[in-house]
Amino acid sequence: MLILNAGKAMSSDLPFWELLQSESVLTLATADTIGSWSAPVLYASCYIEEKPVLYFLSSHSSRHIKNLPTNGAAAASVYASYQGDWQAIKGLQMQGVINEVDQSQTLHWQSIYFARFPEVAEIINNPTTEQQQKIASAFERSGKFSFTPSLIKLTDNSGRFAERNQWTFD
Repeated sequence: MLILNAGKAMSSDLPFWELLQSESVLTLATADTIGSWSAPVLYASCYIEEKPVLYFLSSHSSRHIKNLPTNGAAAASVYASYQGDWQAIKGLQMQGVINEVDQSQTLHWQSIYFARFPEVAEIINNPTTEQQQKIASAFERSGKFSFTPSLIKLTDNSGRFAERNQWTFD
């Protein structure tokens, strides 16, 4: 798949895409008049209309969802686990929009999310313990959301120190 950056076509094997595919926890940051808040969520990513889209699950009553402004503006980050080598630090800082997935897109959301997390699908579809039944029930009540970045900034210390690359999406 191709994406556009400053008018140039680029393939989806960009460094930020590799990091998005290798990690599974997205930290979302939102703010309202009371203050800012962040929360980690499991995510699965795909491309839609030549833009990266990150799908996640969350409660409608969670603070990071309730804090969303009417335009859905949010920030997010994904970082590779630190392995004791500061020169190997890699991370993504993102600016974008959170939207609840439209009912017509729920099957697509589920196919992407459950392909990434088959163990979650198994718990939801075949709960065998009381705890798993609670998880399955919570899943049914939870909202399915997307985070669509308008800006992605990659920090990668493995090349030049604090090397940063960025991509914008309309």
